[in-house]
Amino acid sequence: MKKTLFVISSLFFIGCASSNDMLYTQDEEQNLNLKEVLPSVSNKMLALNGGEITLMDLDLNKPLGQPDGGGCSFKTGYSVDNIYTSTAAFGPNPLTFFGYRIRGYGMPRTDMFLWKGIRFDSENRPKTVTSMQGQNRLTNDPISSAIAIEFPFEANATYEITLKTYISDYIFELKNASYHSDEKDSYKIDKSQAFPTVALELKSSSEIPGADPCAWRPVIANALNSPNYYKRQKAEIPYKPYHQPKTFIFNFSTLENKNALLIHFLPEISDQILQSKFKMFLAGIKIIKKPFDQTHVVPPRVTTPDPSLPCGFRGGC
Repeated sequence: MKKTLFVISSLFFIGCASSNDMLYTQDEEQNLNLKEVLPSVSNKMLALNGGEITLMDLDLNKPLGQPDGGGCSFKTGYSVDNIYTSTAAFGPNPLTFFGYRIRGYGMPRTDMFLWKGIRFDSENRPKTVTSMQGQNRLTNDPISSAIAIEFPFEANATYEITLKTYISDYIFELKNASYHSDEKDSYKIDKSQAFPTVALELKSSSEIPGADPCAWRPVIANALNSPNYYKRQKAEIPYKPYHQPKTFIFNFSTLENKNALLIHFLPEISDQILQSKFKMFLAGIKIIKKPFDQTHVVPPRVTTPDPSLPCGFRGGC
């Protein structure tokens, strides 16, 4: 009787293995290549779960230790008597965080004591430049930041990406603080004059374009992004009540494979030179894979004239 039970239980175990097509030890699971395994697993789960599957659901809304070695160094400390040089920020060197390889631009980072989630910075201020003829003019002097997460996106699928954030107006907070400081007096406005923008981009590479990801005033390069894989939303926030969560939902319908998700935090840039300074705390990332939805496909920009259309371009004059 015992032998019979053993045979039956062994067959049941093997049957479960073949039905799921995968049995791994804990060590083997950690060594799996995400790019190879995740697409095949997600396709099977799509069929089982009625057409959609959650591929990522990161809860970052807590104090988090920041890994070292991102490739940037900066001065930090919890008091004026304890200032030191740190490399604990996301930079050009990929760091493993929650099992994902992440790069950064503008040194976004976490902190075990001062805030929750990953902090991004964006800023714009007027800057005076002098031409070769000796004439002065005002121009934008921005700061932007971003992270890039290595993650496989398959062609012919729709991905719903949700970001949970907290966004604060640094100028507003400083001007309403109970203490006095020279920095507070340096701002001639009571709050930022324009809201920032959150942009998501699906890319083939996790490298973030720009001259210097570790610069004191970092600026992400303006690349020629495909509108189908680069989408933006204005980050308008209420001032009363303050510190309310801000959720962004983006949908991408992919026509080709992509290997990385870029999250940009950008200031408003305009001819009016609007001053602003914001911080964004990324508290959560969720990625849901769905069957392909054509309505989320954004056609490419028209850059060459078409003689059959009025004025040569789609949409006429």
